Amino acid sequence: MRLILVLLFAAVTAYSQVVVSVDESVSKNSDKNWWKAVGASALLPGMGELYLGEKQFVRPFVWTDAALWMTTIGSYFIGERFIASAHNYAVRHAGLNSKSRKVSMLNIVGDYRSRSGVDGQNSSPDMDEDYNQSMIRAGKEIDEELAAEIQWDWGSSDNPESTEHIEEYKSRLRHFRVSRIIFQASMGALVLNRVVSVLNSVRIYRATSSKAFTERMEFVPQFFEDGSGLLLNVKF
Repeated sequence: MRLILVLLFAAVTAYSQVVVSVDESVSKNSDKNWWKAVGASALLPGMGELYLGEKQFVRPFVWTDAALWMTTIGSYFIGERFIASAHNYAVRHAGLNSKSRKVSMLNIVGDYRSRSGVDGQNSSPDMDEDYNQSMIRAGKEIDEELAAEIQWDWGSSDNPESTEHIEEYKSRLRHFRVSRIIFQASMGALVLNRVVSVLNSVRIYRATSSKAFTERMEFVPQFFEDGSGLLLNVKF
């Protein structure tokens, strides 16, 4: 009997030292709306995490977004400077008489030495040096793709200086294309940063909210009585 009492006393003493606690982190966001978290992350990455109280994610997303915006804006305006520089260079060294900075037109100016015959016959002319002749050989009208009044002439390929001019012009166009690639890539990265932040916000909400995702989206097509159209009714 005494042995049983001792064992019971020991058990009570042992269990009395155990403190039962509740992990509040698993339900701290139960009173918050996950749609707001998703919307905030889509608008500015890191804000959904901030709304859900996960501040450690805010800086990485915000600084990444800021860097991407700087790259996007910077590459766009740098590209504009390169295309303007290429146009001005063609006006100065090839006599381009168009004020247009249309990229397709400027590319053609770099592909052909002249529009209506090179100034000075080349000793070994390329069959595609003259734009008009190239169009005729292709069975096209000379103004089919480019207005007839647009003219330019880089000069004979026998002249090293004229060759240097056209190569410099092409180099400026290449820099423009590189800047546009960077611009498009950074735009894609901005979208990706938002997608990652949205997914991260959903993950955090699932881990810190005791509520299930009970919201559902339902698409209900509704036809007009006269059959003239279709109304898409979205229910949440």
